[in-house]
Amino acid sequence: MRLRKADEMEKYQSDQSAKYGFIFYTLSLLIWSLYELFSKGNSGWQFTILLIGSAVYFWSRVVYSKKMNS
Repeated sequence: MRLRKADEMEKYQSDQSAKYGFIFYTLSLLIWSLYELFSKGNSGWQFTILLIGSAVYFWSRVVYSKKMNS
């Protein structure tokens, strides 16, 4: 089985899907952790996962941005 390169439309669709997926998971974890914070007094693991996921996302954006500019 041979893989082919994605064309521009497939890249765009992939980028849009990743963006909306990231937004969904970010908002879901934020709402869940705020609910836990107000109902139980601690934010639980949800907030930790949210922070780690956001850090990985923004760190990878910086790395790829530097690669493209070099």
